[in-house]
Amino acid sequence: MAERIIPVDIVGPIALDLTMNTGSIRVVVDPTLKQARMVLTTEATSGPSADAIRDTAVSLNGQNLRVRVPDVAGGIGGSTTIRVGGNTMTFSGGNGVQIVGGNVYVSGHSGGKVFINGREVTATGPAGDAVTPITAEIHLPSKSVLMVGTHTADTVIRGTLARLEYDGTSGALTAEHIGDLDATVTSGSVIVGDVTGSLDVNLTSGNLNVGAYSGHDARLNLTSGNVRMAATAQAYGRLAVSATSGCARITGASHLNVRRRVTSGYVQIS
Repeated sequence: MAERIIPVDIVGPIALDLTMNTGSIRVVVDPTLKQARMVLTTEATSGPSADAIRDTAVSLNGQNLRVRVPDVAGGIGGSTTIRVGGNTMTFSGGNGVQIVGGNVYVSGHSGGKVFINGREVTATGPAGDAVTPITAEIHLPSKSVLMVGTHTADTVIRGTLARLEYDGTSGALTAEHIGDLDATVTSGSVIVGDVTGSLDVNLTSGNLNVGAYSGHDARLNLTSGNVRMAATAQAYGRLAVSATSGCARITGASHLNVRRRVTSGYVQIS
């Protein structure tokens, strides 16, 4: 396993700006934590993924931490991901894969290779360095802010985050408690337990589910996307919904200042 600990030599909440296009992002916000911690890992001890961890750019300016994980050489880019029952299949850089009579045929620009658990399988057995997923494990103190830019990485956030800015393509975001949420989602999925501050979402062919919204200003812009949200009695202020070939179902919002604009979409607010 390759591992790199990202030093965070300051005490208290931070603003973490993370770009990581693939892999897995795991965030825990801990109210007892005094100092942020971050570590990047991958199963391979050498090869493209280990090189990407080594070449990750890190800068710390006051309470602002900027981390840029480079795309893995030979990794996934311009990909299509299919999710079924918690499992994923990703296709990229083709030509393609055929399954005929129980046999698997792989063709591609680099000749076609098969990897199992990060190891290349050849006619003589496992060999070579493979592209293995990179995982970012992050622990943040309370009142921290997080900015995430990704293509297909799955992001999970535990605890209460003061603010989240999320820009994802074909990725999945799951979060428990968010203060302010600003999200741009393309063909991805966002599931949030509750939002207590402002909510600003641009959704294209994706899905947004907010279990409880108790904030003061919400703007939802949908293009071929789907939104489900439940407002609470504590919510107040404006709720603006714009839908183009999208579908939004929002409950508990009759007491809000509702503004809607619908073009070939469906918006239900009650």
